Amino acid sequence: MSFRFETILRLNKKTEDLLQKGMGQINVHYQRQKDQQQFLQDATAASKDELNQRKRSGLSVGTMILYDNFARGTQTHVEKQSKIISEINTKLEAKREEVVEAMRKRRTMEILKERDMLKERKVRERKEMAILDEVASNLWMRNN
Repeated sequence: MSFRFETILRLNKKTEDLLQKGMGQINVHYQRQKDQQQFLQDATAASKDELNQRKRSGLSVGTMILYDNFARGTQTHVEKQSKIISEINTKLEAKREEVVEAMRKRRTMEILKERDMLKERKVRERKEMAILDEVASNLWMRNN
């Protein structure tokens, strides 16, 4: 006798696997966006350092304006990147909640399956014990 909700258990496992895969993809996207943001921040810092070095050696106003424009542009990109990361993080948390819910459903079904298997085993053991008792009783009757 098999577990009557085996199909549901398999479906729950597949759903959980798909949700975990989706969460993994969102996580990869999140990490790439964080890396891109870090790259922009590093580029801004390097530009500022280079600007400071050039200031010491004399710098034209036009070059300073170019550095300033670059700094503003990268700052705008960093801010946009922060918004993107925030949105991705929201999606990631929502997906994480879905995965946790799917894991809870799967685990509930596994517990029901374990209980069902235990119940079946006890019934089987009782039947075997009844058969052994019957055999022992018949042997005793024959011997006496």
